[in-house]
Amino acid sequence: MGLFSSRTPKPPQIRIIKQLSGSRVLDFTEFMDDTMKQRIRNGTLDFMDKVAIFEDFYIPTRESEGWIVIKGGRNNDDRFRVTWQVADQVLIGTYNDLEFTVTERVKKTK
Repeated sequence: MGLFSSRTPKPPQIRIIKQLSGSRVLDFTEFMDDTMKQRIRNGTLDFMDKVAIFEDFYIPTRESEGWIVIKGGRNNDDRFRVTWQVADQVLIGTYNDLEFTVTERVKKTK
């Protein structure tokens, strides 16, 4: 694909690994660049790489979909956990930094 190609690259997609009643597990490897994937294979992924996966990929993606952060993320005690308001539901998103996945589960429905 050339610099001025008419084809637009498709944006990365969040892949659902597992879905149960009231929860689902999401995979973020599609969002990672090749150097980050190489650091994972070498076992040298540092803390800020893990933060980038959650704060640069997951949170902005959900915010762009209209989800509202109630609590959590960068400015909270637990950096890898966020509480969302989505329509009439409250959901919890928890990041597993060993598997590079986020588990979302329904906390309550209003």
